[in-house]
Amino acid sequence: MARPTNTAERRIQIARALLKVMAKNGYEGATVADVAKVAKIAPGLVHYHFKNKLEILLAAVDELTKDYEERLDRHLKVANGDPDRELRVFIDAHLHLGKEADPEALACWIDISGESLREPRVRKAFARIMVGSAARLADILKRGTALELFSCEEPEVAAAAVVATIQGYFVLGATAREVIPRGSAARATMAMCEGLIGSGSATKAARRGGKR
Repeated sequence: MARPTNTAERRIQIARALLKVMAKNGYEGATVADVAKVAKIAPGLVHYHFKNKLEILLAAVDELTKDYEERLDRHLKVANGDPDRELRVFIDAHLHLGKEADPEALACWIDISGESLREPRVRKAFARIMVGSAARLADILKRGTALELFSCEEPEVAAAAVVATIQGYFVLGATAREVIPRGSAARATMAMCEGLIGSGSATKAARRGGKR
């Protein structure tokens, strides 16, 4: 992989500084001066690399996406290609409360999803991430169905439902955290998913019994 140019590195530095500011103050509350302070550069340099705050946000979305994909890759790798484990890992990677939980990234993600309702360019970037996430989950469900681990006639529909549930938990977690019993999000989403795809120990036992 080629090393980023000085200009590219500076743009990444500024974009990640915006993410840090957003995690505390939100996008609306973030100023170029705040971003410059966190990046430890002069405000003029921010304006040199970006025309406006929206352009910084779009670059920040790219950085957040890269972090998300790398994190998901790292989690899925431990499943060793087993679709059943991959499904559980996929859900846990998004909703499980553990040492890898990133509340700052989640705060930024919620802010970005809100901004996507107002700004078409942000909406396009947000949609691209959601489409990629749903496609990745649908692929897991298709492979699991082919191996008869699942019984899923519409993998894309099931994947969309799970991704929508995850996003709903994100919004609730940011706006009405008390609604969600602690530690229940991943468990409840997995139970819902098992109903959608015919997974779970009871279904597997019945399937095995039918083959005898």
